[in-house]
Amino acid sequence: MSTDAPQKRKQPSPAPASSKKPRTQEPPNSLIGPHEATLKQLAPAHNVLALSVLSSTQIRKRVTSATSHLLQKASASRIVLLHARPADVCKMITVAEQCKRVLGEQGQAWYQYNELFDLPPESVKRKKKKAASDKVEAEEEVEEDPDSDEGAFEAMESRFEKAVLPPPRVRTYKSLRIFLSNQAISELNSRENVTIQTSEDTS
Repeated sequence: MSTDAPQKRKQPSPAPASSKKPRTQEPPNSLIGPHEATLKQLAPAHNVLALSVLSSTQIRKRVTSATSHLLQKASASRIVLLHARPADVCKMITVAEQCKRVLGEQGQAWYQYNELFDLPPESVKRKKKKAASDKVEAEEEVEEDPDSDEGAFEAMESRFEKAVLPPPRVRTYKSLRIFLSNQAISELNSRENVTIQTSEDTS
């Protein structure tokens, strides 16, 4: 009869905690928010598809979605709204160019309306916060002489400037959005600061 003691099962060691910070994602409403008023204006007369272009967006999928919408047969005119944050504008322009090429290959006319829009304050705050965090390490390396009067002098100068000089203007940040359609859109033609490109001869 065997007298061997039962062997204990070796427990797996816990996985080490990842040092990578989770990627923060913006809520969907923060991306579409700046365009809601325009979408409401266009919706009664047009079938509008809004597509965001992010760093993780696959260009081919966006082109397929946009051109499929524009090439569908329907009584109402169709519009694709492409919007992106400043860092992804170049990628959005690539999507628009490929969409126009597909429409041309299908014998369809295309109209492109380019418009700058104001970024929401939340996006601006996140941008400033990231820029400030990138400078923290460099600022920590700077040491001041505790006996120096330079800091006090700068504080007095700053208070004097605030009392005498007018307050600085609020700085706004903008990005680009692109409207694509296979026909002219009167609501967009009448807007100021909108540039128009088209495959049709407008002379």
